[in-house]
Amino acid sequence: MDQKIISSQQLKDFVLYHKLINSDRIIQFNAIVTMITSKNKITNKNIKVMVTFEGYNNYGQLSLFDSEIDPYLFPTVFEAKYQIMQHIDNEYLEINDVHTKNPDIGKYKIKIIPLEQYK
Repeated sequence: MDQKIISSQQLKDFVLYHKLINSDRIIQFNAIVTMITSKNKITNKNIKVMVTFEGYNNYGQLSLFDSEIDPYLFPTVFEAKYQIMQHIDNEYLEINDVHTKNPDIGKYKIKIIPLEQYK
């Protein structure tokens, strides 16, 4: 099976399993996020997360919203079409990839543990 389809399904499983969709079909929630890149690390930071599945040929997109994160040092937008996403042990979402255009990010791993959805 194609990796983008697997990543998309893993992202959907993560959202559904943790009941992160509100009554208006909006997927926004607080999460504990750990990000490890080739040169930097953020551990257990509370961050607002949004997931969308809208648009033609959209396999799913996850965005991190925190004004303290430097986007030149850490990735903040992840697409199931390009990144490897795995729902690990029904506990957290893990995202892995290599940022080929920014060596300060390089190879990275993101761990997202959901807390609660926005109402």
